[in-house]
Amino acid sequence: MNKYNLWAIIFCCWGATTYGFDSGLTTSIIGYPEFIEYFKFDSVTLGALGSTYYAGNFFGSLCNIWLPDKFGRLRTIQFACILSFLGAGLQTGAPNLGVLLAGRAIGGIACGIIVAVCPLFASELSPPHVRGRVGGLYNVNINVSYMVTEWMGLGFSYVNGDLKWRLFIGLQIFCAAIMLLGSFWMPFSPRWLVSKGRYDEALRVLERLHRDGGYDRGDGGADEIPFYQREFNQIKAQIAYEQENPQLGLIGIIKRPSYRRRLFIILFFFVFQQLTAIIPLQNYQVLLYQSLGLDGKLPLVLVGVWGTVGVIFSAVGASYFDRIGRRKSFFISMTLVTIGSILLTAFWATYEKTGNTVKTFGSLALWAMFVYLTGYALCLNAFGYAYTPEILPLPIRATGVATGFATMNGIIIMLVQVTPLALESITWKYFLIFVFMDVIFILGVFFHFPETANKPLEEIAALFGDEVVVTLEEATGKEA
Repeated sequence: MNKYNLWAIIFCCWGATTYGFDSGLTTSIIGYPEFIEYFKFDSVTLGALGSTYYAGNFFGSLCNIWLPDKFGRLRTIQFACILSFLGAGLQTGAPNLGVLLAGRAIGGIACGIIVAVCPLFASELSPPHVRGRVGGLYNVNINVSYMVTEWMGLGFSYVNGDLKWRLFIGLQIFCAAIMLLGSFWMPFSPRWLVSKGRYDEALRVLERLHRDGGYDRGDGGADEIPFYQREFNQIKAQIAYEQENPQLGLIGIIKRPSYRRRLFIILFFFVFQQLTAIIPLQNYQVLLYQSLGLDGKLPLVLVGVWGTVGVIFSAVGASYFDRIGRRKSFFISMTLVTIGSILLTAFWATYEKTGNTVKTFGSLALWAMFVYLTGYALCLNAFGYAYTPEILPLPIRATGVATGFATMNGIIIMLVQVTPLALESITWKYFLIFVFMDVIFILGVFFHFPETANKPLEEIAALFGDEVVVTLEEATGKEA
């Protein structure tokens, strides 16, 4: 991979950092007594703080059904960055709960756009053999941003008064500003350019991205067609074929069996990914730690440890995601997730049955949470960021990704609103639901998800019964 391609991918992955910081900061600030007292939060309004943000994510994701195809991936990102400035400003200066929630909603729309369009953009800039690692890097960036945010949450807890949470929230502007500035050095997606008939531009972008990247495996002779030229020929031929009978929008997807199967896979994945309980554990871990008998600043310290463990194991998962493939990575992750969920439920139930007096069971429940995290961090985010855009052909890629992320956020809205009430009312019994969902998730992936690792985007169509007009090896003509 040449330097320009690497920097372009790093830029796309900064979208994960922007999202991770914005979504992760509430994990810590709900542990600040000053923040809770200023806005007079209770279980219902605390749920509203999360659900308002994710409602914004939901509508932001839906915007990607139209924006990336109409204006391009790059312009969509730039628009979202500007929207993020507005949301962060409202949150930082919020005089009351209404303004805070409005700012969270607007910031959520911006992040909903960014978190969905960036992996799509990255997949279209990446060569086939690193696409899984790019999804893994996106996952690592989210975990790094969670980790940094959570340790910052501990640091800001030592600042006096309301300044602590206003400064913390205000730093959202920094993430969006870096992304907006970096966008001026980014190319348009070559596949989007081809879809608009801008062939010369697309070829120049592919040449700049994939020239001297080590992708050509021939003897280097004069007759060898460079990788970027063959890639361009394949993209042009496949998109021309797909545009002959366009099936755009959700109705078009539903009418075509191979597209319908792709959409089912995406929706199934995002629904059950969230039903592993990542949001209840991630966003409300302070409340969980308190339920397990921890108090003082220790819950905030453990929030930082949670983020650090997530970074370590997401980096491990990213390193093997292309080598062992999507399916094996998934099953390794879900084995640990399921074991962690069962142990958490069992030890927490036992802890409560002892009248919260035998601290050993509380400690074991805490360790079970981190077993769960180890499994989730390995690949479950990376799987969605890599697999979702790569199984979709260009005419429905933006629509399918947007629909998937909107569905994910719909589930999250429900979970963030319900979780504080459930933890207060039924405690450990709430997590029994997620154990059953894990089993369904594993079975669904086993029977319905094909392996896609190391295949060119245009050739994945064959896995779903669609025609591949020309393979990469056959795409040697100057014109396609």
